[in-house]
Formats: sequence, structure tokens, C-alpha cells
Amino acid sequence: MMRYFLSFILAAVLSFGLATPACADLKYFPDPPYQKLNADDPPAMDEMLQLAKEGDVRAQFIIADMYEKGKGGLEQNLAEARHWFETSALHGYNYSFVRLAAIAKHQGKPAEAWQWYTLAINEMDFGDTRKYVLNARHDLVETAKLTQDDMDKARKSMDEWKEARSKQLALEKDVSFEKERVMKEQKERAEKEKLAATTASKDKQPAEQEKKNEQN
Repeated sequence: MMRYFLSFILAAVLSFGLATPACADLKYFPDPPYQKLNADDPPAMDEMLQLAKEGDVRAQFIIADMYEKGKGGLEQNLAEARHWFETSALHGYNYSFVRLAAIAKHQGKPAEAWQWYTLAINEMDFGDTRKYVLNARHDLVETAKLTQDDMDKARKSMDEWKEARSKQLALEKDVSFEKERVMKEQKERAEKEKLAATTASKDKQPAEQEKKNEQN
């Protein structure tokens, strides 16, 4: 059930988060604030946050969106939003680059926004979304009057981010491999102990029967 809910929320987030100019004339109705039905209800995003921490990139994107907008019972927190968008992007969810660019623009950092747009363009397949990002980056260069030097610095920062991503993913792979190795050893040890206990029990039964026969 949680997976279906996650997919539904994600579809809604993407529909509004990457809206094209054709939807600009639609009237916007803000989401109602989250309210608990019962005082002892758990926070609305607990399960989603747990999925995000376990590495689900879709959940990471949704949690980031909730933090950016202050929705779903989460307080608005751009630092947390950026963290989860970047975590999602790091693990291959390319829509997050677009949202990172939007945050950078909102914070008055056009060169950083250019970096995130460029990463999105480089990582995305050809299609409407990629075309939208290309246009957004072009408009950014025009409106912010970015110079070649600005873009060269952003490109250097982008390369550093990609290098850091490679190291992080390699580290996570090593940690995952080590975790699997330890779990495998624990499972094998438990199976050996179970087998030893079963064998000891079988050996004990004839001895007890023989002792009873002697007594009779």
C-alpha cells in the first residue's frame, strides 16, 4: 500500500513541480494544511522518511518536496529540502537537479542554478523534460546575465560534485558489500549452530534409550 501511495504522491509532485508554460493560466488552489485526525496519530511522513533513509530515491524526492513547501506535517526547511534533493540526485533521480536549480535561483545563486540545470541536461534522455530544462538554462543565462567566467566556475563546481558523487557511491557500495558479508557469516554460523544442536539431540536420544533399557 505504501508503494502505491508513494507513486501517487510522486506523480502529483512531478506534475506541479515541472509544470510547463502551457499550464501557466491554470488557477492554483493551495493544499490544505496537514492536521491529525487523532492526537496520537504518528507524523504523516514517518513511513516516507524511513523509505528515504533506506535509499528509496522516489521517497527522497518526495521528502525534499515536502520540506521545500512545508507540507505533509513537515516544517518548511530549505536546508533539509536541498539535502534530500541532492541525495536523490546523487543516486540517479535526475528530476532532483531541476528542483535544486529552482532553490538556487530562489536564493539568488544563478551560477549554482546553471550547474544543476547542466547536470540535469547531461543526465537526462532526450525528451520534453530535457527540452524544458534546456530552455530554463537559456533563460537563466539571459536574465541573470551570466558570463563565460561564471559558467566556467560553475562547470568546475559541477565536476567536483560529480567526483564527490563517484566517491560516495563507491563508499556506499563497499559498505553494502561488507554488510552483506557480515550477514552471510552470521547466517552460516547460525545454521552451523542449529545443525550441531540437532546432531547433539539425535545423539542424546539413543543414549537415553539405552540407559532406560539397562534399568529395565
